[in-house]
Amino acid sequence: MHSVLVQCGFLLLQIVAIGFLAMAFHEAGHWIAATAVGVKVKAIGLCWKGVYLVRESGPPAKNLVISLAGPLMNVALIAVMWHWSPKFGLANVCFAVCNLLPITGSDGDRALTCWQEMQKQNIPLP
Repeated sequence: MHSVLVQCGFLLLQIVAIGFLAMAFHEAGHWIAATAVGVKVKAIGLCWKGVYLVRESGPPAKNLVISLAGPLMNVALIAVMWHWSPKFGLANVCFAVCNLLPITGSDGDRALTCWQEMQKQNIPLP
């Protein structure tokens, strides 16, 4: 029984570590994109929900790029890492899919809002 508890504990620790790493790469994607398009990043932090990024507000086209960069980082990691670590690949699948859904506060919701604002203002896609 003791061995089973140790194995379960180790598995839980491994899942948390893999999820945290996928989340950190996701936020790194946002940070890289924000820096690339010239939007200032004010802070990167950690809270009970996970890693987060605080940045200045940019125009809709730049915000669209930044919003999609996190999930696209996860998609890139799926393509590159699946062969070496299917667990890490699966964590990135979860992050990419969940973040692209148009749920309030998600990257998908932000991207959809940016796209709609660009349509209203007749701004072409970047």
